[in-house]
Amino acid sequence: MGVSQYQQLASVLRHQITHGELQEGQQLPTVVDLATQYQLARITVRQAYAVLSAEGLINSRRGRGTFVSKGQTGMDARLRSAINDPRSDHLRMEILEQRRNTSLPADLAAGACTYPDYTFIRKLHRHDGAPFCLVEIHVATEIQALFPAGAEADRKIAWLLNDYAADRMHKVQQSLTVAPADLVLARQLDCAYSTPIAHMTRRMFDAQGRIALAGRFWYRGDRFVMDTEIPFDVWVNYPGVVMPDSLAPTEDPPATDAAP
Repeated sequence: MGVSQYQQLASVLRHQITHGELQEGQQLPTVVDLATQYQLARITVRQAYAVLSAEGLINSRRGRGTFVSKGQTGMDARLRSAINDPRSDHLRMEILEQRRNTSLPADLAAGACTYPDYTFIRKLHRHDGAPFCLVEIHVATEIQALFPAGAEADRKIAWLLNDYAADRMHKVQQSLTVAPADLVLARQLDCAYSTPIAHMTRRMFDAQGRIALAGRFWYRGDRFVMDTEIPFDVWVNYPGVVMPDSLAPTEDPPATDAAP
C-alpha cells in the first residue's frame, strides 16, 4: 500500500520540525502557498496540517496563520521510567486480549526449549492517557498461574516474574529494530501511518534453558528511549552480553588443502 500525498507532506514537514529546520514559533506557509510549492491540491495540505496539529507539532491561530509549536524540552522522566523500569507505576495498562493454552509461535521459539503451553496476553501501555507501547506476550502457563488473579492488568510481567518466579529465571535476550508503522499499529498507538516504530523482541529463559516468556513490544518512535548502563569491562570482554550466542556470526570453516 502506497503512502498518500498528505502523509508524505506531513512526513517532510515533521522531519523539518524535529531536525530544527523549522524553528519553534516560525510561521508556516499558507495552504495556498504550500500547495503551489509542492504542486498539490489544497485539501492535501490541509490534511497534512491536520496530522501535524494532532501530533502537537503545529498550531493554527485564527486570522494569523499556522506556526510551529513549542519544542519538547526532553522526554518526561515518568515516561522514561514507564518504558525502562520493570517496576514502574507511571503507566496504565489496558488488556486487549488474554487466553490460555496457546503454543509459542515458531519464530519466537527459534529452536529453543519451550513449555507445553503458554498464556497469551495482548495489552496497551499508556502514559498520561496516551498510548506508547503495544505488547504481545507469551508467558508459560504454569508460571503465569503463580501470579495473583488479574495482576497482569496492574503490573508489568517482568515485575510479576521477579516477585513470584525470580528463582526460576536465568537470562534475558532482547533484539531491537525500527520500521514504519503499518495501519494496524498506527491505529493502536494513535500515531500517523508510517511513523517510526521501535520493535523489541524479548525472550526470558529459566534455569533449564526453557523459554519462560517471549514477547513483542511496539513503541512509538517519539515516545521511546532505551536506557542501559553496563560496566565497560563487561561490555568489551563479554560479547554475549550485547549479542546472544545464537545470533553471533558463525566462523568460516578452516581451509583444507585440495586433494592430490
